[in-house]
This record gives sequence, structure tokens and C-alpha cells, in this order.
Amino acid sequence: MFKVFENIANLLLFINFILFLLRFNKENKAYRIYTIYLGVIVAVQIALKSFIYFGYENLVLSHAYFCGQFIMLSLFYLELLKEKYQQQIIKWNLGITISVVVLSFSLNPSSLFNYNPIEILFTSISLIVYSTFHFYNMLSNRKEFYYINCGILIYLFGSTVTFLPRNLHYKFDFSFDNILQSLNIGLYITYLILVFIEWYKLNFRSLDEK
Repeated sequence: MFKVFENIANLLLFINFILFLLRFNKENKAYRIYTIYLGVIVAVQIALKSFIYFGYENLVLSHAYFCGQFIMLSLFYLELLKEKYQQQIIKWNLGITISVVVLSFSLNPSSLFNYNPIEILFTSISLIVYSTFHFYNMLSNRKEFYYINCGILIYLFGSTVTFLPRNLHYKFDFSFDNILQSLNIGLYITYLILVFIEWYKLNFRSLDEK
């Protein structure tokens, strides 16, 4: 059953990327950055499947996923958030977080082949904070990328909780890994559905304006 939901998630991701790509030249910079983010995640998923197919360990690619997601969504929120202090927080935190993650790998090279709790915590919490900033700004401004922001907050909050204990499974063979995987894929599908709703709203808003 997990494989079915995983395939559904991958299909939704690919569909969303294609749909967003179709409007790439018609929308603003934040939209284009988010589209590139979807493309990066698609590329990581293809690489993950390729590693599995050829029999290679693919946990090393989790770092491309977390760091790629962090960098692209940081740039997305940097464009989206208009308050100067919020932009400064993102700029400073981008450098600090990347430095902390690189340092953690330098001090513990073996973490390249496992989930890195420091990487997960720093990148995910940062994006949760940016998402919260955007919700706060939307109280008095236009609700731009509302559904995507909801999806990011829901998914990252839940996935942080599910990913942090994942190394316990690999060290102690705990059976709760299946539960964590199922919860994570459910949250991810919810996120991708909200991304599709965002595209739908943007697309039909444009049609109404014509």
C-alpha cells in the first residue's frame, strides 16, 4: 500500500511541476523560483529511483533533498516577504544554516550515509519560521501563495517529527519505520494537493482577468 501512495505522490509532483512550468513566463519571480524548486525535487526523486534501480544506497541523496529544498524555498520566501527585517533574517540564516550543516558533515562524515538530525532540524525549522512570517503578513496584505504556504507549514512540521527519529530504525531495527513512512507520505500528498489547488486558483484568476 505504501508503494501505491508513493507512486501517487510522485505522479502529483510531476503533474504540479509541468502545470507550474506552463505558466513560468506569465507569473512573478516568486512563482518562477517555486517552479524551479519543484523541478529540483523532481530531479532528486528521479535520482533516488535510479539509485534504487542500480542497487546503490540512496540515503546520501536525502541531503540533496533537504538542502535543495531549504535553499530554493529560502529564495522563494526572500522574494515573497516584503518586510526588511524578515528578508535580513532569511539572508543571514541561509548562510548560517548551510555553514552549520557543512560543519556537521565535516565533524561526522558517516552522517552522509544516514539522515542527519542537525540538517533536518535547522533546514525545516527555518522554513517553518518563514512560513509563519508569511501567514502573519497575510493578516494585513494580499493572500499570495496561501495554499502553498499552508502546505509547506503542514508538511514540514509533520515531516520534521517523522524524519528526526528515522535513524533509530536503521540502528535498532524498530518496526515503527513503516508508520513514520506512511505518515510522511500522507503529509506529502496533502502538500502536493494544496500546491495543485494553488495552481488552479492562479490559472482561473488569470482567466477571469481576461
